[in-house]
Amino acid sequence: SVASAFSMGAAYVVTGSINQATREAGTSDAVRQLLAQAAPTDVAMAPAADMFEMGVKVQVLTRGTLFAVRAARLYELYRAFDGLAMLPPPVRTELEAKYFRATLEQAWEGCRAERDPRQLQRAEKEPKHQLALLFRAYLGQASKWANEGVADRKIDYQVWCGPAMGAFNDWAKGSFLEPHEDRTAVQIALNLLEGAAVITRMHQ
Repeated sequence: SVASAFSMGAAYVVTGSINQATREAGTSDAVRQLLAQAAPTDVAMAPAADMFEMGVKVQVLTRGTLFAVRAARLYELYRAFDGLAMLPPPVRTELEAKYFRATLEQAWEGCRAERDPRQLQRAEKEPKHQLALLFRAYLGQASKWANEGVADRKIDYQVWCGPAMGAFNDWAKGSFLEPHEDRTAVQIALNLLEGAAVITRMHQ
């Protein structure tokens, strides 16, 4: 891919997903390990926390985490119900046991403490907005749990990731870059550039 970009006249290339498995990435070793084991197919689209109500989605890792499935479930519930009071008992039990690990009332109190007062005022008038804020809180926490490497929340980790991560892992397999501990942003960049140079010379 790098060689192709340069052959089409690119002055430089920028890498994205693959940098998340490097030592410089602001995430946990648990996440780096998951990323270093990912295949190109270990990604899915999931609702984004900041644009949840609009249904905007981001690419996330599916290997070792149920975040994509659970986030999709929350969006499905948001579309189906107009507020916390409307949730059927089985759904409440599901959310309290699997997602929030607390009652919905307790989860909402925790959410309130971190929200803009204007959003809370709107939530008081619009029960559906309250539902959105609570669900968005889970999505935001899932990213925080991943970055901090919270062990008992591993199944909830939200890790942004594209198929390039899996393609890189296939390319690095069997080399010194296979273990995530040995991956640095600079070394990865140098190896990609060298590989592109070798391919370009072969074509010439």
